[in-house]
Amino acid sequence: MTNQKRTNDPRKFVFGNERFGGSYTPGEFEFNFPEDMTREEFERMFTRKMNAFHKRGNDFAEEFFDTKSRKEKLKPLSIRVKPHTKEFFKKHSILSARDVLEMYENFNNSSDAFINSLIEDEKQLEKELAEIQEKLHNAKLFKEKLSEMEIERDDLTDEDKILKLKQVYKDSEVKIIGNEISLGKAQSDIIRDIQIYNTLIIRVFAKEFLTIGVYTNATPIVYYFKNEYSNDDIEDILNRIEEYCSEHDIEYNENEMSCFEE
Repeated sequence: MTNQKRTNDPRKFVFGNERFGGSYTPGEFEFNFPEDMTREEFERMFTRKMNAFHKRGNDFAEEFFDTKSRKEKLKPLSIRVKPHTKEFFKKHSILSARDVLEMYENFNNSSDAFINSLIEDEKQLEKELAEIQEKLHNAKLFKEKLSEMEIERDDLTDEDKILKLKQVYKDSEVKIIGNEISLGKAQSDIIRDIQIYNTLIIRVFAKEFLTIGVYTNATPIVYYFKNEYSNDDIEDILNRIEEYCSEHDIEYNENEMSCFEE
């Protein structure tokens, strides 16, 4: 320590000047305040000096560095959050208001890493958007193709459908019900065949045709309802067949799909 000297006590040193001085002995330390300065005056003087140093340090730091804390930066922004915005963050947003403000802070500070991450996020979102748009486009094409197929199916003639049934049910006899056959005769003919073949199951497909299934998993008979046949008459026939199956423990199964839709 500079500006110090020994006293008569070789273990004791004094330092300072007449206005402000002190002494110490190795192993202990004490201030000897001048007679005209009280401890309170010294503390006030010390506080003024420290505050001056602290202010000068802050001025120096602000000149070369951004010393504002995150809380100080975000506080003015948080005050401007309106009630409906707070309600949105509280009930609907996965991000808190603080998260959004921190993002704004990073962006406002022009952090290269943060801006680069936003650019990467934008590229990823554009890629995902392109994939979604492609899927939507493909779905639209598929729907249009499906509509074309539906129209094409509806345009099938009785001859086309009968030919298709004969291809699918190669070992079965295809019987045809049209306007030339009365409702009563159609019902009795089907029930008679159900009895003859000891039927296990009746399958109805889209109310266009029905098949008779037996215990050997064979399908000996297929009944086809021609396009000209009344839908009401078909409903009456199927209702009577379902009733007969229920009375004789025969399984009755209706399916909305048919072989004409393949």
